[in-house]
Amino acid sequence: MSLARVSTFMSEPSILRVHVAAVFSVTVNTDRIRKLRDFGLTEYQARVYLALLDLGPATASQIPAISRVPRTRIYATMQQLHEKGLVEIVPETPLKYVPVPFGDFVAHRAQEHRERAEGLETSLPALATEFAVTGGEKVEEAGRFEAVYGRRNARERLIKMYSMAKGQAYGIGTTKSPGRILRAFGSLLIEKAKEGVALKYAFPVTDENRKDVEVLEKYAEVRNIDFSMPVFMHVVDRKEFLMSHPIPDDDSSYRGEDIAIWTNDTAIAGAMHAMAEKIWSTGTRPTPTVAAESVARRR
Repeated sequence: MSLARVSTFMSEPSILRVHVAAVFSVTVNTDRIRKLRDFGLTEYQARVYLALLDLGPATASQIPAISRVPRTRIYATMQQLHEKGLVEIVPETPLKYVPVPFGDFVAHRAQEHRERAEGLETSLPALATEFAVTGGEKVEEAGRFEAVYGRRNARERLIKMYSMAKGQAYGIGTTKSPGRILRAFGSLLIEKAKEGVALKYAFPVTDENRKDVEVLEKYAEVRNIDFSMPVFMHVVDRKEFLMSHPIPDDDSSYRGEDIAIWTNDTAIAGAMHAMAEKIWSTGTRPTPTVAAESVARRR
């Protein structure tokens, strides 16, 4: 018997209690609650929803007696059912709650699961790669990074880099770099040039540094670039990279508060090698001085 029919017994309180108990045993029972909980509903949500199915549109005050849910929990439970899509709220005074047919709810859930399955299928390759099993596999080791403070320390690091050079080294610098390079490790460059290491440098060539550039050209290929560099950088054999900010950018090869970054990470060094090569290749051969042209003619 539905609760709508219980009202016919209002004149007989004893009969009313009997039929309300009968309705409760059919509408809100353990088996139906268990089935709803399989769909993610809590005990209170299942009880309230089952009561609404029998009542139809109802106010909050009509629910507790049938659902056996405390009156203080009715509004919160109704809101939760609304968020799940099982209850619609009618903005009247007082508020009315209308149960959504369970078949509609299940159909909506099924559609959501289908869409989620399709989304997972689409993202499966990316997810498989991102969360692949790596245990036991050899992981490529990244190189080290160091901050180097002071021009003297930066020079020592560059000497170590060039000492290990076997194939090729690039240097991109400021107008003051040619003189600093010659004074810092010029003898090492001569030695490496004799060993066949290809030394390639690019700087803005000016009247001020032209003599140093001419000396450097005896052992390296130098290119003039028409833009100012705020830093200098060196890449050796695609294995080591150092970039330094000269503070100040003067002629000294050891005095200065330079700040440098060094790495032997091959990926970074390889990328910086490509950048240095690009900068160098866009440069031009330095214009010889009048004195140098005169010497060349005498030869």
